[in-house]
Amino acid sequence: MWRFVVMVGVALFCANCRSVATAPPVIEARAVTQADGTVIEPAKAHGGIQPDMRPIGFSRVQTTVPRGAVIGEARFKPLTCYYNSKLHYDSDRKLLNAVAYNDIFYRVFDGHGYRVVGNPNALFETSQRDQPDFLAGANISNISGDFCRHVDSWSGVPDGNLSGTLRVTVNWQIYDPLRRQVVWQRDVEGVFESKSPLPGDYDLFVQHAFADTANKVAADASLRAIVSQNPLREAAAGSTGVPAPRRPLLRQSLSAQPIDRHIDQVRAATVLIEVGEGSHGSGFLVSEDGLVLTNQHVVGGQRFVRVRLVSGRTLIGEVLRRHEARDVALLKLEGSGYPTLPIRESPVRVAEEVYAIGAPQMTSLAWTVTRGVVSAWRPARPPGQPYELIQADVPIHGGNSGGPLLDRQGNAVGIAVIGWASDSSLRNTSLNGFIPILDGLDKLGLDLTDPAPYERWRRGLAQN
Repeated sequence: MWRFVVMVGVALFCANCRSVATAPPVIEARAVTQADGTVIEPAKAHGGIQPDMRPIGFSRVQTTVPRGAVIGEARFKPLTCYYNSKLHYDSDRKLLNAVAYNDIFYRVFDGHGYRVVGNPNALFETSQRDQPDFLAGANISNISGDFCRHVDSWSGVPDGNLSGTLRVTVNWQIYDPLRRQVVWQRDVEGVFESKSPLPGDYDLFVQHAFADTANKVAADASLRAIVSQNPLREAAAGSTGVPAPRRPLLRQSLSAQPIDRHIDQVRAATVLIEVGEGSHGSGFLVSEDGLVLTNQHVVGGQRFVRVRLVSGRTLIGEVLRRHEARDVALLKLEGSGYPTLPIRESPVRVAEEVYAIGAPQMTSLAWTVTRGVVSAWRPARPPGQPYELIQADVPIHGGNSGGPLLDRQGNAVGIAVIGWASDSSLRNTSLNGFIPILDGLDKLGLDLTDPAPYERWRRGLAQN
């Protein structure tokens, strides 16, 4: 009988030998209480994603806690917590798990009504539309906590579960690639507590405390204002498609002078377009009030891009219209009085001399002028280009995209769009394609118009 009692007692004792791990809470957007007591609820408080909210993406998270720093203490508790020990940070500065923290950022900011790039539930890239206007980065500068390392009470060996409290300090920065500057920055405190044992080590606690800071950042009214603002002083109605109705474009008088006689003026009407970090293309002005033609693949999914003039002045351009299949886009710069390129309406002929201006390979080579001849008109459909092209041997490279093709008088006849190169060397072979200028204008809904009807149209706009 006594043996049975002992066996039952041991069984009852061992039933509590191991801690029972609970599932960690779901990381999501939650209500945030402000210092003045105001409670900011997730998206419903802001009416969901606002129409003027510009896209934001998560760039990186890192920790700069010094190697060897004490980040917490594990407390001893008989039959429950492992013996007292200090927790030391065991790495130098490092980037943290990009996938986990990107998912945290997306869930929290999307829940607070931001237009977030990088949906973790999307299996495929749908288009280039999802490009961020702002990038978020975070640096975890401090970690501290008190923990219980749960043990197997029978053996005294840790069972891999952890409970306790962890605090972090995160320096959040919001970066504007257009202006190349940090536009918002805060040190934010975050905390996560679990009285129930959770599986894994303190990294899980760090992620949840990080999510607490993300909620506080997403609820910040000053950040929402920045991410919602239009960077143009003279904002025009943007569009992700080709808007209607068609828009007149003032017909400029064609140049009759050889291009070398006024090359400075011609170059002044071309621009360098920079998108994000390290990506660039070319374009050219077609109206004095700042309309710029370029390729759709140059601007990608951006609504705003950085535009540099030959003078060195940098402006913000808004994408007004785009036609993805024809690979053309129309930008608008603020202000007026810009030099323009006249548009020739008669097609160029085979063997006619032509010039290209752009930024081959690198931005430091912007406003490079090259010369060649029209090789052929190509009505067929080469890979990736379902429309008619002007083939010319005028040398262009990556970065020339969107720049003008000009006749020998400096009138625009085409838009640089594609180059065919050897797969083995990727060197330019003088097999290059250009969009016929009138086709590009047509796909963007632009009609060349004489001065008198153009002025009537402008007066109508002013009255409305």
